[in-house]
Amino acid sequence: MTTLVKTVKSKAVKTKATSIPLFNAESQKQVQIKWLDSGKPILEGLESQQVEVSLSHDDRFCLCVAGIGPQGCDIVPVSHRSKADWISLLSDKWEALFNQILATGSESVDVVGTRLWSAMEAMRKAVDVKDITLSIDSQLEDTVLFRGKAAGKELYVMTFPVSFTKDSQRMFATIVNKK
Repeated sequence: MTTLVKTVKSKAVKTKATSIPLFNAESQKQVQIKWLDSGKPILEGLESQQVEVSLSHDDRFCLCVAGIGPQGCDIVPVSHRSKADWISLLSDKWEALFNQILATGSESVDVVGTRLWSAMEAMRKAVDVKDITLSIDSQLEDTVLFRGKAAGKELYVMTFPVSFTKDSQRMFATIVNKK
């Protein structure tokens, strides 16, 4: 039997890997990633299992998440910009949330801006619409869980920075199930 294994690792959230049976070894089913006109990837051949996929990449890394229900992910290098440049990039709509995270005093302007950018991207990929809202659900150390709403759906986006050997810090964002 072929299975899809999903694991989320974070200092803030302890989860166990779970397996989702996709099809058995005797099946000749072919699964392919295809893209909608919007750019959203879909898994052709797994429609009956309602498995969705999301992909993200930068100049060095590729990230893929798959599972039952809406999926969204983003990985992006932490970028240096002024606060004014971040607000301009994100839009004035996000300034209050930006300031709320910044007010904790535990993160730089660059980490806050990159965190919001990646959370917005993951949420937009999951719902395939641009008009979304985000609010902080919880925070533990360097992990922030956002509650997102869009298109009649409520989803959670977990964000945290990751560092790779000999490389710049990146922000990771993915849709998660809150238990």
